[in-house]
Amino acid sequence: MKPKNLLAAAMLLLGATPTTAQQMPPIPVDSKVKIGHLDNGLTYYIRKNNFPEHVASFYIAQKVGSINENEDQRGLAHLLEHLAFNGTEHFKDNTLQEYLQSVGVEYGRNLNAYTSIDKTVYFFTDVPTTRPTAVDSCMLILKDWSNGISLTQKAIDDERDVVHNEYRMRMVGQQRMFERSLPRLYQNEKYGFRMPIGLMSVIDGCNPETLRDYYRKWYRPDNQAIIVVGDVDVDHIEAQIKTLFADIKVPADAAKVIPEQVSPNDTAIYVVDKDKEQQFDLFLINMKHKAIPDEMKVNMDYLRMKYMDNALTLMLNTRFSEKAQEPDCPYLQAVGDNGDYLMSRTCGAFTLTGLAKEGQVKEAYAAVLREAKRAHDFGFTATEYQRARDEIKSQIEKSLANKDKMKNEQFTTQYVDHFIANEPIPSIEDESAILQQLIPNIPVEVINMYAKKLICNSDTNFVTLMMMQEKDGKAYPTEQQLADIVKGVRAEKLEAYVDHVKNEPLIAQLPKAGKIRKTVENKVLGYKELTLSNGAKVIMKKTDFKDNEILFSAKAKVGYSAFEKADQSSVMLMTQALDASGLGNFTNAELEKAMAGKQASVKFTMDPFYHGLSGKSTPKDIETLMQLIYLDMTAVKKDEKSFANLQNTYATILANQSNNPNLVFQDSVQSTVYLGSKLARIPSADDIKAINYDRLLAIGKQYYGNAKDFTFYFVGNYDEATLLPLIEQYIASLPAKGCTLQNKDIPYAKGKVSNVFTKAMSNPQNQVQEIWYAMTPYTLKTDVLADVAARLLEMKYLRSIREELSAAYHAGATASVFTDKDGLAAVNIVGSAQLNPEKSDAAIPCFFQGMKEVVAGADAADLQKVKEILLKQADVDSRENSHWLSVLINYATRGVDTHTDYKKTVNEIDSKQISDFLQNTILKSGNHVEVIMKAVKE
Repeated sequence: MKPKNLLAAAMLLLGATPTTAQQMPPIPVDSKVKIGHLDNGLTYYIRKNNFPEHVASFYIAQKVGSINENEDQRGLAHLLEHLAFNGTEHFKDNTLQEYLQSVGVEYGRNLNAYTSIDKTVYFFTDVPTTRPTAVDSCMLILKDWSNGISLTQKAIDDERDVVHNEYRMRMVGQQRMFERSLPRLYQNEKYGFRMPIGLMSVIDGCNPETLRDYYRKWYRPDNQAIIVVGDVDVDHIEAQIKTLFADIKVPADAAKVIPEQVSPNDTAIYVVDKDKEQQFDLFLINMKHKAIPDEMKVNMDYLRMKYMDNALTLMLNTRFSEKAQEPDCPYLQAVGDNGDYLMSRTCGAFTLTGLAKEGQVKEAYAAVLREAKRAHDFGFTATEYQRARDEIKSQIEKSLANKDKMKNEQFTTQYVDHFIANEPIPSIEDESAILQQLIPNIPVEVINMYAKKLICNSDTNFVTLMMMQEKDGKAYPTEQQLADIVKGVRAEKLEAYVDHVKNEPLIAQLPKAGKIRKTVENKVLGYKELTLSNGAKVIMKKTDFKDNEILFSAKAKVGYSAFEKADQSSVMLMTQALDASGLGNFTNAELEKAMAGKQASVKFTMDPFYHGLSGKSTPKDIETLMQLIYLDMTAVKKDEKSFANLQNTYATILANQSNNPNLVFQDSVQSTVYLGSKLARIPSADDIKAINYDRLLAIGKQYYGNAKDFTFYFVGNYDEATLLPLIEQYIASLPAKGCTLQNKDIPYAKGKVSNVFTKAMSNPQNQVQEIWYAMTPYTLKTDVLADVAARLLEMKYLRSIREELSAAYHAGATASVFTDKDGLAAVNIVGSAQLNPEKSDAAIPCFFQGMKEVVAGADAADLQKVKEILLKQADVDSRENSHWLSVLINYATRGVDTHTDYKKTVNEIDSKQISDFLQNTILKSGNHVEVIMKAVKE
């Protein structure tokens, strides 16, 4: 590109004016989405999408959130979101949830909502569409949320404590610091006082009419969008929208949603805060800039800018990661990103985030700034940019390959963003074509000019927030010290980054290929099983669920229970350390660079009784996946720098875990259930520091040098003619020495065990787990009965603990089925909640009362809801590669087919079977573990 053209391109990309923008080609809108507007201002998006079949997602997005609250309404946008589930014009009290569950919509997973600073979104997903009445009822729910939320005095009063409980759960150390710092970060402007969770004083004291004022003022068609995506009749949905919403009136004097602006800061802002529950020192460096106006997001310039953001952050973050592995680097992790300034869409910022090593926060702050300055001063190299381009192109190709197999939520989230912020919604084909044309015409010089613009060298619009762990004797940087660091780094004369690249294949000398000795086909589950010349087995199932996905797993029957006592510390970082090591001739950093543009990855896995690998790739990169598998099992390379960074990161995070109530409770549960076994507990910082890397690598070699003990699984859109030779080349060639290790029993609590303890907290809340378990032969029916029983219990707990007592934000039950070293199933049913300390004594008996009631006889309506949810989800899951991977592993390792008769088994479950299962299997075992953490105010 000639210099004058480069300059013109840079000016266009970095500072396009509205006039210039209007001359650029517009970004085409995907023609497969029907977008319409009613006369009253309502916007709607409807898209026919048959993947998965027979389900649809329904959304209503409000272009208002907590920023639209008056001072006496702080938190009411969020309270209103809660109340939308507690009574509407056509669904009284909690019947909205009850109805949706009756058609297979699971509360929490499929039915939910969220409130943010500038939007409030309600949704229910995977609604079965085979019943037209269900679709019409869902449209009626959206209409009720638009202007028919009841907001009765009783509903408001009942929900106040629930919001309190959510506040207790969310307001931990880092979140508290963030909220405390917002007024200074926003120079006492409105954004500084509008966290969506709000003020509990407002929640407690608000007059219902104040809440209704907010609802009437802002919940109007001209601020709302209806979004329906799935296996639906588009014309019918559009007709329903017109019928239900067209007559809603918007007052002539209706308040306008006016974006709240963020003022520039002429001088730098430094905020340093500390909290006892913070486990590490973290800082954010924001370099504010003007946000792209919504009206300028409609042309090609915007896609160019997003591409440049992507390329720039990929390159900078690779540098940060590489630098973090140097022994003298004072930060453990750092990343850069260009986006919104904190919570405000009306102001942009280039943000640097750093996690400091213990006692080196000032040095880490300087080091992160220094790398950003290096990028500012010298830009990026041609080789760095080529890798970034290759990676972005590869991601585009992956999306394009799956264009006909996109899930509903991939569209609904786009349409929410289009409605709220005018984000583009081109088709994947159009976006791919545009980027394929743009990318070759954006040289590294333009990216480097863009970096100079984003990474500022001025105190104007420079903002720092430092959130630190509070403890006795610790020194904290002052604002002046931070300012001096910034001044010092800006004055430094740096050297340009040197990109060290290893240009060689992952495997220089291919191994001698083995052979496929035997092939057996299973027609019931639709897979082929291969026996290889080295004794390894391969199970393959070809699917068409995603055109761009192949999932991989490998399993062998020996887990970390086989570790000798002296090696038990190693299990705490075993798989992470192997993943962080190099492969073949590549260090971890070199491998990351070599993998740019390749959509393939493999991770090590280990549980008490199995070890293995997991991974995925696209069809295009299947050979790369196979090479990674081969190297993981034959050529893990010691990488001291990478391991030291991993070890330091975990040790830093875990050093102050006793200050984190959630970690304390989690560790107490594990310690109680597993009788203090080190294999099950959260490790301490000292445990992590004591790990011997050489010993860990030796254990890894012992576990993974035994291909004949492994079964390898491939599920997805592979080409068999391509895959079979690769299996012979990279899997049949693996060494097959066998593994002499044997699994051992892990101690487990028996009988009735209780652990009740206290914990000082800044924001007190009690936590409880009630665990019932039994050992029993593993069958499909056992699995289904445990799942159904837990779901019935959760319905009981939500009604009694959340709705009636308002004692928790969520009270739930889960079931898990694990097999021990001999294949016997440990069936766990766990009731849990984070409780209001003042209501804890009343709430805990509800766990036992719920169990008693389900044992006495499951409510028929509840049981039918559970069945509808499971049957619907089974149809959705059957189109997922991950589901089939799990089915095949279960069948191969446990000998149980969890798919073929699953729906038949669910349909046959009745109340008596559930009662018998709970009474004669779970409760009869006599095993019950109770762990309660009682909060005391610090």
